[in-house]
Amino acid sequence: MPLYILRLRDGNCVIAHAQNEDQARQSACRLGGSGVATIRKVESFVAQFSLGNDGELKTALLDGPTLSDLHQHEYPMLASAIAHAYEEFGASETDSRAAHVLYDQGARSHAKGWDGRDKAMIEYAVQQERLRLAN
Repeated sequence: MPLYILRLRDGNCVIAHAQNEDQARQSACRLGGSGVATIRKVESFVAQFSLGNDGELKTALLDGPTLSDLHQHEYPMLASAIAHAYEEFGASETDSRAAHVLYDQGARSHAKGWDGRDKAMIEYAVQQERLRLAN
């Protein structure tokens, strides 16, 4: 059975394991989503979940290829803003010069060094992604 990613009109996404697109849409509707804006079959999806001390299961991390695929297809404006911010801020001296760090968890910690303009740019991209498919 294929795996589908459904981009909702409010900017969120649902991943559904279903026989076809119609069943995937029904799965998304059961979650009370804001309506499906786009749907596509996904070839690969890897996520890690962590069990909190409070008993909640939380999504902790998507692997690099999964995150890159989501950015490319579901969140292109956000991907562009993040790439721009990392490009201007640059890598830390402790980053590997041979490894791509854009989606590396360690590199995310360097976002603390972003100035207000970079943070505002990311926030603006998030707002635009939420509005992009709202109609």
